[in-house]
Parts: sequence; structure tokens; C-alpha cells
Amino acid sequence: MIGVVLWSDNSAGKAVFWCEDHGDLAYYEEPIVEIGGGSGFDTGDMVQFDISVHRKLRIAGNPRLVQENAGEHLPDALRSDTIPAKALNRTEKSRKTAQIIPFTPKAGQRRLGAAQLKA
Repeated sequence: MIGVVLWSDNSAGKAVFWCEDHGDLAYYEEPIVEIGGGSGFDTGDMVQFDISVHRKLRIAGNPRLVQENAGEHLPDALRSDTIPAKALNRTEKSRKTAQIIPFTPKAGQRRLGAAQLKA
């Protein structure tokens, strides 16, 4: 699995990864942490890891750094539900085919219930 580090505490050897399948987050904890040691992952780093499920939690194992700062904007974007202009410009330059336009209902629009659709 590929993911982006959303949070890490290198002194404790812990991290949280956002997974490429947009499923549940994956939690990582180093088996043995030496004082001052740790995984060395920083927020925004892209990592590859093995995944297992334990008590309904996704556990990441054997993480390997793929690219530093690949998703540095991601934690802030998830908090604010927007993408910073720096990341947006980079995304637009790499986009060559599709343009995704978000749907926002107009004021006054309402959804029809199943009974109204049958009529």
C-alpha cells in the first residue's frame, strides 16, 4: 500500500498514514524505539507499507520512504477542506485530461424522496 504521513512522532516511533485506497487510516508504531531514534518520517512524506487489520484497525508494517514532502499540503488541506494555491498550481500543471468540477446545490434546491420519484 502507498500512503502519505498525516502525523508522526519520531521520538515515540509512531505515525498515521492516509492510504491510497482512501479507506481507514493506517497506524504505525515501531516495535522497539531507542531514545532519540525513530522512523524519521515527516508529515507529507509518501511511504510504502504492508497492511494488516487488528481489532478493526489498519496497522502499517515495514514502512519505506518513497518520496519526501510528496503531500506536504495534505494535512492542512484535510483540516480546511481546501487545497493551497501552491499545491493547486502543481496539480493543474500535471493534469492533462480531466477537469473535476465540484457539485454544489443551488439555494432552494431540495432532494426528492423515493415516493416523489415514483409519481
